Amino acid sequence: MKWVQQLAAAAAFVVILWSASASANAETDRLRAEFQEIVQGLNDDSFDKFRRAIVQKDMLARIFADRLIETEVKKSITKTFSTSFQQMFTSSFPKSKKEILGTLIEFQFQGNEGRAIVRYASSGYRYSYHVYELGLGSKGRLVILDWIDYYDSGRFSDNVGEALVMAMPSKPASRKLLTNKSLSDGDIFQVAELFKAVRDNKPDRFFQIYDGLNEALLREKVIVRASFNLALIARDKARTRNAVRVLVETYPNDPLFSLRLVEYYISTRQYQEAIDALVVLQDSLGLKDGATESLKASAALAMGNTGDAEQYAVQATVVEPSLELSWWSLLRARTRAENYGGATEALTRLEDEFGHTLDPEQLRRDPFLKVLADKQEYLDWRATRE
Repeated sequence: MKWVQQLAAAAAFVVILWSASASANAETDRLRAEFQEIVQGLNDDSFDKFRRAIVQKDMLARIFADRLIETEVKKSITKTFSTSFQQMFTSSFPKSKKEILGTLIEFQFQGNEGRAIVRYASSGYRYSYHVYELGLGSKGRLVILDWIDYYDSGRFSDNVGEALVMAMPSKPASRKLLTNKSLSDGDIFQVAELFKAVRDNKPDRFFQIYDGLNEALLREKVIVRASFNLALIARDKARTRNAVRVLVETYPNDPLFSLRLVEYYISTRQYQEAIDALVVLQDSLGLKDGATESLKASAALAMGNTGDAEQYAVQATVVEPSLELSWWSLLRARTRAENYGGATEALTRLEDEFGHTLDPEQLRRDPFLKVLADKQEYLDWRATRE
């Protein structure tokens, strides 16, 4: 009968779709595992797998692009790329008193294109986020095409390309880096001198030139970014305040600056601004993770907003229950909110999954948690653990 034939055809079509979907999922899982091995290699202090995932000639083409980099500089970076690449990669991370470890927090792949997000954690709850653009090379090998570095406020190839221009900043190359193409030769000469100061890492010389620039130049993105970085390097509070003001006024809610602004706002106790910048970062990444939600919880606690802090901390444990920081955030938020019964949930997780022993003596060593040691809810919970 005709309807039987139609039903059989529909069933066959469903089987084909299911088979194709299963095959695609298996391929994504394979590529995810391959990328996870690359991240694990970095965590094991081996750069080999990461380096082999980069096609050098393609990366150099991205770096050179249509920038007017001097031939001598191009030859030098081409010759030394394989040996200097690791230093270029690691130099953008925040300084750390301990090893910087990466965590793969998202991986997607469809067809020949993919995307991965890795969070790198350093000491002092400082983070760098990389969004990797992925592709397929020969024999289906995973290839890293480029990545956006949120701590270095830009795409890797763009940042390296700008640095190469600044290595020998000719007037035409300096002009090409700017948005405003109608600037005078005198303006461009000043910009080239500014770039030399960036190259030589000389904040005093940079700001000597910077103070004489016209308003249009002060708003150029490459100069805004450089002034912020040089002010931080110089540890000049007044210069940093001004650089942040110009940055926020000129490029409001630019996600590429959000992570560095978070650090600045927290260090200057501008906690609501820090939370707002974290939201901008999360929106750009397209996800919430335990680290950003925990930072929001800490900022809310610093403002005395215990309700918001608990909400952020709960969200941290929901989106990333495997992150220890998420549970510490929940423990502190609920303790500050006097939700001592709820705090025991975090205590249980920290003991059972992360190996801590949170006895009264241990709690009393922590100024934020010592109040919990004498609460009945905690004592009842502790009794069940003995």
